[in-house]
Amino acid sequence: MKNQEFSPREALEHAFRHWWVVFLITALGGIAGWAFHFFNPPIYEATSVITVNMDFQKRHLTQYEQDYAFNAAGAIGTSDVVDGQVVTDAKKNGIQIELDQLQQQMFLERKQSVWELHIRDRNPDIAARLANLWAQDFTEALNAALVHAIHADQIQSQMDSINIGLAASGSYILSPEAQTTLKNLSDELLQEQRSSQGVISIMKFAQTGSAPVPQSPVLYRLALLVLAGAGIGFVVSLWVVSSFGVHQHA
Repeated sequence: MKNQEFSPREALEHAFRHWWVVFLITALGGIAGWAFHFFNPPIYEATSVITVNMDFQKRHLTQYEQDYAFNAAGAIGTSDVVDGQVVTDAKKNGIQIELDQLQQQMFLERKQSVWELHIRDRNPDIAARLANLWAQDFTEALNAALVHAIHADQIQSQMDSINIGLAASGSYILSPEAQTTLKNLSDELLQEQRSSQGVISIMKFAQTGSAPVPQSPVLYRLALLVLAGAGIGFVVSLWVVSSFGVHQHA
């Protein structure tokens, strides 16, 4: 058998001579794309938006501290507590969904000071409703954590005032009452810091975008699947015809 060099011209001539093979395999590829769509209905994606602002006039933060605060707040939105609340609210609104199913359909994307909350579902209306419920519960959880962060700052200010007063008086020996007060404040501060979950008092949260009902699917569009299947079929048909031609001349 002699080595055969590939010739685009010969390959094209073979394709024209065996056009029915090209047509048949291309059509089969398109049908396969349609069949895939039939067994995999299109998936829609809805997006709601939460905006985060920081009042840097009240406190200066390093870039690391800013990122830490943003990441900590973002973790609240994907926590089991918030996800569970979304499931509860969804069922109250007639949407039957379980926690593990919801967590497979949702993902959070941060863009600078904005969080985009994405929900994917085969039903576009349900996708939008879930995205808006998630934004609502996420915002409420963030603001609840913010209350604890503000309270923690207030407690810290009380403790600082007591220590400054002691230093000003020149007395570093605490009375039993002062020791008890500082101990109680310290315990309360620790509890409030834990409850703030990394949120800091200079942050502000607001839902700035409600999810509209998506009009076009993001996955498994019929036209794209049929086109992709036909394209793959066309490439395969050229390979089949080219191989057939090589064997004929071998």
